[in-house]
Amino acid sequence: MNCSVAPELAATARTVVCIVQPFDWRIYIAPFLILLSAGIAIIAMLMQRKVARQRATLDFIEKVESGDHYRKIVHTFTELRRGKGFAHLTNPQTDDDIDVRRCVNDYMNHYEMVAIGIRTGILDKKFYRDWMRGPFVRDWNAIAAWVQLERWKRLEDGTWKYHGQTFVEYERLARQWSDEAVVLSELSGGPPSAAQAGEASDEPLPPPRDNEKGTAASTTVVGDDAPKGGLSRFAPRTSSSSRQPEQSSGK
Repeated sequence: MNCSVAPELAATARTVVCIVQPFDWRIYIAPFLILLSAGIAIIAMLMQRKVARQRATLDFIEKVESGDHYRKIVHTFTELRRGKGFAHLTNPQTDDDIDVRRCVNDYMNHYEMVAIGIRTGILDKKFYRDWMRGPFVRDWNAIAAWVQLERWKRLEDGTWKYHGQTFVEYERLARQWSDEAVVLSELSGGPPSAAQAGEASDEPLPPPRDNEKGTAASTTVVGDDAPKGGLSRFAPRTSSSSRQPEQSSGK
């Protein structure tokens, strides 16, 4: 709207004439096109990142899970899961048991690496979950008692220390994917009745993270005061909508 004083009335300045100008929508075209272009660019970038994660996940599966070593450790783990279990590997007595323990540890490290890749966004969570959710949770529940014993390490002074970081990423992801996944903590069971082969921390542990939610703290228990006999209890998750781990054709 343009308001001005009529010339013939300028002297008295008592009458003001206002001229209404029509709305010009064309002034909004340029800003709209800029916003639209920016939106399209952001969507394209997000789609490219998603496709890149999916491709990386597929490449990871094809490269790792088709290798001879992976097939060996899968076979070893499956035979133990279906057979006598993993408890005897806490303190292996023969060369064969030591080799089997190494295979089981490599298999668990594979799952731990997958869980870290998903948490950091390197691997695509939905893609891998659709492929391996059932076996992923099933294997965790099968190995949880062994993991609990492995988290206890005997130090040189005879005390036991609980390393809650051992395979914690695998545990956390399994719990996210199923209410039936076993929950471990230092209260789930005491140290094994016999010390593991080798010195304390003979197996590499994941690097510690300070003040991370859901991380079990390390605990030291003095020799004779330490509970004996291995896993005494678990802390299962309960839910009104609990479901069984889904099966998948991936394993």
